[in-house]
Amino acid sequence: MIYIVTALPCEATPIVKKYDLKRDDACRHFTLYRGDDMFLIVSGVGKMASAIATAYLIAQNVKLDEAGAEEGLAIINIGVCGTLHQRYPIGTPLLIHKVIDHETGKQYFPDILIEHPFEEGSIETHNDVVRREDVLSGRVELQADLVDMEASGFFQAASRFLAPHQIYVIKVVGDYLDVVDFDRQRVAQCISGALDAVDGFIKQVEGLCRVEGEVLTPDERRQLEKVKESLRLTVTQSHQLVDMARRYKLRTGRPLPDLSEFAQTRVKVKVEGRKALERIRRLLLYE
Repeated sequence: MIYIVTALPCEATPIVKKYDLKRDDACRHFTLYRGDDMFLIVSGVGKMASAIATAYLIAQNVKLDEAGAEEGLAIINIGVCGTLHQRYPIGTPLLIHKVIDHETGKQYFPDILIEHPFEEGSIETHNDVVRREDVLSGRVELQADLVDMEASGFFQAASRFLAPHQIYVIKVVGDYLDVVDFDRQRVAQCISGALDAVDGFIKQVEGLCRVEGEVLTPDERRQLEKVKESLRLTVTQSHQLVDMARRYKLRTGRPLPDLSEFAQTRVKVKVEGRKALERIRRLLLYE
């Protein structure tokens, strides 16, 4: 199942047409579209709006597995962005490998496990529109290749439910921070021009989701659940644990190693849980 979040209706329209999605009139809070294996929600502009819509979409439509993360699901934020760098032609789609929140300084890193046709880039999310003159004058200092107003809110909300390899951001260059009059048709054309590449990527992600759904056995899931409870892991740490376990099996083709030591450990403070999780990380990712 693929979930898509766009900020604007004009970003959503080409996707809705390509996949023949149907409007869900029962959803009163957002504009929501459904297909056989896809949901698309239009969040509105801004990282708070994106975060709320993303959380709503996931919480309303998925059933979490025993380990605390939905198997067979990926979520993608698709939309236009701006950039100061004219080396990116208008209409260029980029897959984001680093998201920076300008106001908080927090950084988020999608875990890209599949081959793809995109150039990768970083994006910085701002509360307000960033204009070229703001950057050139030094009033705004950019730390990333691209600029938008939603990605950090989307990623932060999605990561409360899903592992990093289930969360993706694809941004299409729409301007060079020089927009005077907003042009919905131009935005739609940018998204339409990138859809062939996006469609191929979605098919790859769907394939990964199908494999992911078969990776962990019921016994392994129960073992991970015991570890999570014993170590008093947070929601994010629980997602990391399941993600590491799946990646270990995909990489090695072997069953999970015995984690009973960690399932029997009763931590008293959170720092002990973090240290134990780091030991598991070394065991699963570097063996």
